[in-house]
Amino acid sequence: MNGPVLLGAPGCVTPLGASLEETFTAMQAGRCGLRPEAFPGSEAPVHVGRCDEAVLTGSGRRAQRLLGAAVRRTMGGLARSLRTLPRTAWVLATTKGDVRALEEGRPDDALLPLFARRAGVALGLPGNPVVVSNACISGTLAVQVAADMVRSGEADHVLVAGMDEATDFVLSGFHCLHAIASGPCRPFDDARDGISLGEAAASVVVTRDASLFRHGPIATYLGGAMGNDANHISGPSRTGEGLVRAVESALREAALAPQAVTHVNAHGTGSVYNDGMEHIAFTRLGLGHAPVNSYKGYFGHTLGAAGLLESLVAVHALRQGLMLRSLGATGSATLPGIDVLHEHRPTAGRILLKTSSGFGGCNAAILLHA
Repeated sequence: MNGPVLLGAPGCVTPLGASLEETFTAMQAGRCGLRPEAFPGSEAPVHVGRCDEAVLTGSGRRAQRLLGAAVRRTMGGLARSLRTLPRTAWVLATTKGDVRALEEGRPDDALLPLFARRAGVALGLPGNPVVVSNACISGTLAVQVAADMVRSGEADHVLVAGMDEATDFVLSGFHCLHAIASGPCRPFDDARDGISLGEAAASVVVTRDASLFRHGPIATYLGGAMGNDANHISGPSRTGEGLVRAVESALREAALAPQAVTHVNAHGTGSVYNDGMEHIAFTRLGLGHAPVNSYKGYFGHTLGAAGLLESLVAVHALRQGLMLRSLGATGSATLPGIDVLHEHRPTAGRILLKTSSGFGGCNAAILLHA
């Protein structure tokens, strides 16, 4: 089948809601899903975004139920069951999978391919899963992998899902790096001082067949790329080189100039170094005209789910004629040359650049038409 590569039937569960619509409505109202919690080894509470246990229905372990809550939304948005369609695949983006199994002393059960296979069987997903686990770019990269599978003819339909839990194991790692914010994270704010972790699951189907979606596609995939600056095991590049290369490659694949981008949904963790690196990269790329935001002030950094979840929210917002403010950012004087959204802003633009960056110097960018 020829034609553009489409995204549709979005599903998600977040600290702000059990669907994309619920999550967007809460964000539009300025709600923050981060709540203070006591954490061993920390004198002050840490702010974490957790999903409502009431929406994690079904049987199985919590990670599988979290993933299933999003995937069932997606499957309900399809006109035909993926189980009946040939040449169908699925991709899982996650950094930790069912890491609670590791905490419980069962390391084999924490292996990502095993978790993905078990989840796929339980959810009735076709075939063997492709697992994308590349730090914090996993969700964005998974969309690119799925689009490449469709474009190359490897598959006709690909379900993409991203999921990670906020567990003590994950929180401990970032706490040891002294990376946790003193309050709710404040991406692109002058007073930002660290990240807030969250948990979520998100899913979508990538295909050329628009008739597969009950309510039509939500976006067209234009291009994507990844790059690695090999700067440091955890610190971002001081020059933004890896992100610049990823965005430039994505723009080339989409046959677009930087001026065509009407909105940037950035990684925006709220750390001094990540947001500073993105500021440098966006300035180098000539993206000062495109309003920039981050969603992590609403529900935290959701790791493997982040890139996919944030792409879906940004596309949904653009389809409503809106760019959401970067919650927590009240002043960005130290980041001159980029247009950080301090308030919601109406827009007629439809070209979204989504960027993600992660440990090990990895960077990813995709371009979507809402």
